[in-house]
Amino acid sequence: MKNLLIFYILIRMNFRTCLLLAACCFSLILIGCAAAPPKEEPVEEIVWPSPPDDPRIKWITQWADKHDFEGPDPFLTFFLGEDPVESLQRPNTVIADAAGNVYVADTEQGLIFVFDVEQNGLRFLGNGVLAGPVGLAIDNKRGIIFVADSRLNKVFGLDKKTGDIILTIGTPGDFQHPSGMVFNEDRDILYVTDTQNHRIRVFDKDGIAIYNIGERGYKGGEFNFPSFLALDMEGRLYVADTLNFRIQIFDQEGYYIKEFGKLGDASGTFTRPYGVGVDSDGHVYVIDSAFNNFQIFNDDGTLLLFVGTPGAKPGEFYLPTGLYIDKNDKIYVADTFNRRVQIFQYLKEQGAVDRVQEKIPDN
Repeated sequence: MKNLLIFYILIRMNFRTCLLLAACCFSLILIGCAAAPPKEEPVEEIVWPSPPDDPRIKWITQWADKHDFEGPDPFLTFFLGEDPVESLQRPNTVIADAAGNVYVADTEQGLIFVFDVEQNGLRFLGNGVLAGPVGLAIDNKRGIIFVADSRLNKVFGLDKKTGDIILTIGTPGDFQHPSGMVFNEDRDILYVTDTQNHRIRVFDKDGIAIYNIGERGYKGGEFNFPSFLALDMEGRLYVADTLNFRIQIFDQEGYYIKEFGKLGDASGTFTRPYGVGVDSDGHVYVIDSAFNNFQIFNDDGTLLLFVGTPGAKPGEFYLPTGLYIDKNDKIYVADTFNRRVQIFQYLKEQGAVDRVQEKIPDN
């Protein structure tokens, strides 16, 4: 009787195994033999300014989770009926590394979402380490992601692949809500906005303090709750001096150069300036969270164009914060309360390209 019982159990196990294998094979057959999806009609490009003017900014795509980035897993969808995913909840800052991988600081979840274009997958950094990440910066040479954690009042340097802590900057009292950051790879200098201390702190690549820029005030070189930072091609530092409603510009040594902007509700003015970036032609991009757009200025602060309106469609925003422009003039915007990142492309003026080419000597 005992032997018969064991034999019966083995038969049942083999039967279940066969069923599982059959289901797997069937799913593969379905995937391999499924009819090709209907060809989508071409979507009209979203550009600014609108035709008939020549386009200068083009909307590319948006990401909120891995379904947007890499698509759902067909096996999980087949067996579970869905592919559960982690989605952005409160993206505040976005940057990209030299390989095009995109890092997004989600303050609510205490995570860095990594849209990894090299591996074509979504992964995460900072789990169990971060509490309220706000600012991000990248040292491409060493593969370090710097993260400003406004709740822990520290800056962490994480290995961009493993998430291991490489260095920690900040002891009790050093920072009061650090936010924006940028890393100068030519000089190996890290700039950190110490928001509630109304200053910019400057460190070497190993986190050793070098000097501070500014104090609370309203004159040039002074700040009132500064937030995000950017560098231009010449290494000049751009600071979103948020509650002074302006952008301030400093040289590589931290000396004040000039500023533009003022409080207002018309184009070219600011109410809540946050993310800032500079493209390869020297145009300055500024997120205004209250306006739900980003405005584009020339070097002298003259408004050239604004992009975006309130809403949830492509090119619309809901209280955006961070902005980053990479070496290829891709523009990344943390569309915070739409819980996504939107990506745009600056379309270089042909005249500017021609002027650059004229300066290149013939071989």
